[in-house]
Amino acid sequence: MNLRLENIILKKIRIYIEERKMKAEIIAIGTELLMGYVVNTNASYISQSLLDIGIGTYYQQVVGDNDERIIEALALAASRSDLIILSGGIGPTRDDRTKLVLAEFLEEELSYDADQLKKVEMHYKKNNRIITEGDYQQALTISDSQTFFNEVGLASGLGYSRLSQNTLKSQHFIVLPGPPFEMKHMMENFAKPFIETQRDDYEQIESLYINFYGLGEARVSQAIDDLIVSQTNPTLAIYAKPRLTTVRITASASNKLQAAELNQQAADKIIARLSEFYIGAGEHLSFEASVLGLLKEKKQTLSVAESLTGGMVMEELTAVSGASEVLKGGFVTYQNELKINLLGVNAATIDQYTVVSAEVAMEMAEQCLRKCHTDYALSLTGVAGPNPLEGHPAGRVFIALATKQKATQVIKLELVDKPRDIVREISKHEALNLLRLNAL
Repeated sequence: MNLRLENIILKKIRIYIEERKMKAEIIAIGTELLMGYVVNTNASYISQSLLDIGIGTYYQQVVGDNDERIIEALALAASRSDLIILSGGIGPTRDDRTKLVLAEFLEEELSYDADQLKKVEMHYKKNNRIITEGDYQQALTISDSQTFFNEVGLASGLGYSRLSQNTLKSQHFIVLPGPPFEMKHMMENFAKPFIETQRDDYEQIESLYINFYGLGEARVSQAIDDLIVSQTNPTLAIYAKPRLTTVRITASASNKLQAAELNQQAADKIIARLSEFYIGAGEHLSFEASVLGLLKEKKQTLSVAESLTGGMVMEELTAVSGASEVLKGGFVTYQNELKINLLGVNAATIDQYTVVSAEVAMEMAEQCLRKCHTDYALSLTGVAGPNPLEGHPAGRVFIALATKQKATQVIKLELVDKPRDIVREISKHEALNLLRLNAL
């Protein structure tokens, strides 16, 4: 097969896959969002919730409380998206116009939902307040729609389906409240179940996130370049984080299980090429959690003796749920006096080699191992900066790892011309990576 024909076939495959996906669009309504008075956190939450059920958000719009501009936003969304979610503008005030404008756009009638209307009336009666016409509009719904009862507020939402005039596929509109707490509750309890019952015409999307430590985005991209070039389904995307690189693998299939299988097949190929740097799967996996998980799996324990990091390593580890199953504790011995009297480092070692030395790092780790009775003990000593110490430049760090099975290991870092906080941050990660490599 020649290259031109192969490219044509790949393009047609991509178009077919794209057409089978449900494309979602979010329209956030509220002048306060446009003006920057309120941050649009709803869109982020809705997008993530849709991904949880295998639907990708392709577009987002933000419009003010203006009928004409809301109509324009709806027209644009209806021309390109299968699922359109509107958030905000369904309260009791004069400028809450979302349901009214959507009904006009869909050429449908408005009516009151009996259950929501009863809740609104009872709320005002209970609080001895006079109900207004605006208060009633919170119970409005659109004809032929499914009303989403607001269990934690007063304004009902809704779900509405029709045949798209552009694609001749089913097209769905959802209306959610603006207040985040109400929106989240309605999204999880009403909108997502509604979507699940309306998606038979579409494939489902699943994403898998695999994480690598110690490799930059460029090196990961280079290692899997051929997979990126030939990708159809699943697709690959690379994200860089501090000291971590994540590859997102996204597949579409007729069901979640098939999509997950496609993702895993792609992940296995990538991990095989970069196995030394692979730390685990998960969108929110942290490096610290991956190291703890490795030790937990092997039923091994850890203690830490820190000097220049001042407890940063233990702080990061204890932030992970379940850390106590692995981390027994440790020492923060910032001054030499405590290294000697509390940890048990030999004063002669400090006098001969200085506190910033491989020898002191080794003794710190070995004494920590002995006192805490753990399988591993880490130690960190060095010069965080900005000034030199005892003839050692800022950025010089020694990290040691002591175990019961083999000789203590020491690594030396020369983090020259780096700010104090960066020296400490890198030292923390390099210590945990030394532990990870030995625990594999």
